[in-house]
Amino acid sequence: MAIEEEKNYYLKKKRTLLRTFKTALVIVKNILIEYFGESKFKEISTITEKEFEALIPQIPYVGGDENHLTEDLINATLLLPLLRVFEKEGLDFYEIGKLAYDLFEAFYKVIPPTSNIFSEESFIQLKESAKHSKLRKYNGDWVYDFVEGDGKTFTYGTDYYECGVFKFYKSQGAEHFMPIICISDFAQAQAYGYGLKRTQTIGNGAPLCDFRYIKNGSTPRAWPPDNLPEFKKRL
Repeated sequence: MAIEEEKNYYLKKKRTLLRTFKTALVIVKNILIEYFGESKFKEISTITEKEFEALIPQIPYVGGDENHLTEDLINATLLLPLLRVFEKEGLDFYEIGKLAYDLFEAFYKVIPPTSNIFSEESFIQLKESAKHSKLRKYNGDWVYDFVEGDGKTFTYGTDYYECGVFKFYKSQGAEHFMPIICISDFAQAQAYGYGLKRTQTIGNGAPLCDFRYIKNGSTPRAWPPDNLPEFKKRL
């Protein structure tokens, strides 16, 4: 029964997920029209919506509503059809990255944070989730540690040793997009008003992702990414 519930988790949410995809397209519509034109935007919308619908049953179950990272996996899946279309349109890595970063910024300006990541409640939950992740209950899940802040340079951190988004993108033959996905974290931090520092990510070929969060800190725009310590892509 549990396995059947896991298989049906995203399918039960299909209508909601499709509405979310359409809402995301509305948020970034003007950016895509400016880049591709209105006629092409309509074509892209139709193609990507169908591809997203096909991806829904393929999204790995990592605990559903009990895992706060399920939302990250869904958001990454929302973006994948667009990245694939951009690539098919002949855009190179930097062109795709710039366009995607513009989409990230537009999205996070409209979508509010779902929680206060610096609250005591969030710390407690994150510490417990980090311990639970070591059980590796779900193959597609993240595995990570909570890192206590040093009281000076960062408030707290997380070290990820396995990344659910990377695993899913790799299964889709799309891991080459991961350096672009990784920098969405900077767009989110900038929009929500906290500091984010990171020196390496799994998506850039490193053994871990070392997030360091700073309450009331500032995060610079991360595009172009060439000066980011984590960034390894060079063309």
